[in-house]
Amino acid sequence: MNYLKYSLSFFLFFMACQNEIPPEDGVFDNPLDEEEVEYETPALTFYPIEINTSPGGSFPIDVFVLGVEDLAGSYVQFQYDKSKLQVVSINVGSFFNDASQAPIFMTDIDDNNGIIHLNTSFLGSDSITVAGTGSLAQIVFTSLSAGESNLTFDTTCELVDPEDVAIEIKGFGEGVVHAN
Repeated sequence: MNYLKYSLSFFLFFMACQNEIPPEDGVFDNPLDEEEVEYETPALTFYPIEINTSPGGSFPIDVFVLGVEDLAGSYVQFQYDKSKLQVVSINVGSFFNDASQAPIFMTDIDDNNGIIHLNTSFLGSDSITVAGTGSLAQIVFTSLSAGESNLTFDTTCELVDPEDVAIEIKGFGEGVVHAN
């Protein structure tokens, strides 16, 4: 009986090894992988970078910072198509979860112009910072009508260290929402 079990296991292992290994192209296509982005870091981007939804559908999208060091505060501004998208909610992202204190998180939604302003900062004399890649905020939108909508960062965005010195943002991603 053991011989049959071992023979069957060997046969299944042998057959599994006969399948071709897929090429690596497209395997590592996460836009948050610093090695995969088409712009330098530190950078700001959306995740996912492309959303497919239907008119009336709601969906979350995160504002991500990539490859940042010593981040103590941020000001992020981006535009959305107000005729196609409506903001449902904005929440602080998970990037700050491991910090010793929660950041101040303020938002302003300019519905008339389709602009969102996000501000984060740590208070106090301690040099609290975060580093790496993570979500600064999660925004939930509702699609108002069919069509394509872009989410575009403004060049006034700013990242700062604990001394309030600007950290150069070297790249900006763009988000696209397809409502069909």
